[in-house]
Amino acid sequence: MATLSYSYKSTIEKSVEELENDTIEWDKTLQNCTKELFFLKHLLMSDIFQTNDPGTTEKIKSFSEELEDLKTEKIEVQLTLRNHKNDLNGMLECEDISCDIFYQTQHQELLNRLKDLLENIQQFKLSIFHFSIPFLKRKTLHTEEIELQLKRKKDTKP
Repeated sequence: MATLSYSYKSTIEKSVEELENDTIEWDKTLQNCTKELFFLKHLLMSDIFQTNDPGTTEKIKSFSEELEDLKTEKIEVQLTLRNHKNDLNGMLECEDISCDIFYQTQHQELLNRLKDLLENIQQFKLSIFHFSIPFLKRKTLHTEEIELQLKRKKDTKP
């Protein structure tokens, strides 16, 4: 699970170096999100969910659309983060408090956006996991039945 790492200092108390370190950690978090979303996409496309039930098909379609929305939001946050990382160098040139506050506010807004994205991804994953449980149980039971049948055939051969 992608988790957010950041200092508990307020943004106003942080140096430029600390703000830059935040952005490095956030970038790592977003890279982990990319991997998680990739996995979820493949899970949704897997044969575990193959069924003739139109309700299941619609739910998978809904999940796939939501996944695409999350991927789009993640990409937008990544682009904003990259721009912010580049902008932080401008903070070194600040000569007054209003300039510092501009960059600190930008940093805090990005943190809030990232927190929201991570919460949305977490909720999405939980929804998929809860939806998947019956299918996984069914697949496990089916596999166990096949193994039992094969064992019986093997035991009945002379």
